[in-house]
Amino acid sequence: MSDKQSWQAEWAVEREQRLALLAKLSGKEHHERLDALNRVSRLFSTNGAELTKHISTFVGTARHVNDLPDEFEHEAVRLFHNYIASVATLRDVQRSTHRKLWSKRLPNDQRRDDNDTRTVWEVETYEPKVTELFGDDDIKFLFDLRNFTVHYAVPMMSIGTTLSHRPPGPAMWINTVELERDELDKYSRWGGPAKRFLKTQAKDVEFLPLLEKYSTRARQFYGWFWDQVKEAVRCQVDEYHCKSNEFEFWLAEEMAKPDWEPTPGGMPIPGSLRRNRARAHADRCAHAAPVRRSSARPMSARAASL
Repeated sequence: MSDKQSWQAEWAVEREQRLALLAKLSGKEHHERLDALNRVSRLFSTNGAELTKHISTFVGTARHVNDLPDEFEHEAVRLFHNYIASVATLRDVQRSTHRKLWSKRLPNDQRRDDNDTRTVWEVETYEPKVTELFGDDDIKFLFDLRNFTVHYAVPMMSIGTTLSHRPPGPAMWINTVELERDELDKYSRWGGPAKRFLKTQAKDVEFLPLLEKYSTRARQFYGWFWDQVKEAVRCQVDEYHCKSNEFEFWLAEEMAKPDWEPTPGGMPIPGSLRRNRARAHADRCAHAAPVRRSSARPMSARAASL
């Protein structure tokens, strides 16, 4: 085996050893959990933005319903389904996260029944915040609407244009996209708050203001929940970020390459490999110096969300 082959083998072995050590850090799991929260938050936000953008091409404009293509309703239903489904996805990922971080179960005498899996933190901290931001009847209706949409039927939409005239003001076309009330009334599993909300609706349900209200509350809740999680795992995540950065700087030094002559078939520029490796080593040393003073240095790119 040549010296070059031996060096490559040693480098590969050390790389695997470093990766194995990173994988054992508890901060790695917490880092991935924070990433998962970010992904589902982006999914929820994007679904809401796409639905609002589509509906706004009709609602609030001078277009008449007769001018809409047939595809408008199909696309509105598809985007609505995506949004409603992501409401539950966001909630479920948050629930999974806090039950792993704060896993102490309620005492037996405080559980609702044998199937009650709630934790102490969930009851004392999480549920009061949920009630504060999501306790209104219209938002409870939205949660039940998710069950209606996923387990019963995709809601039918009522799309229309009406003429509104209040003298002495000018006549105005009013465009609406609503959920058909007759279809909603066929569902027998609405909860009490959802039933109360439906009783306040004269006929069909205008859902765009409801989605805007829920999206605002969801952003507030997500910010609060993110801070709770981040503070609980900060030390472990900072350690993982620091050591992961060190791995990247080490890898950059090991993978340093020469500069090449800018001509077809050009050769490596003499001395450039040594120079580039020295630069990579200097960068690694510059990173290591503040690490000795403080282990709370965040990762460059992957920790941007923190």
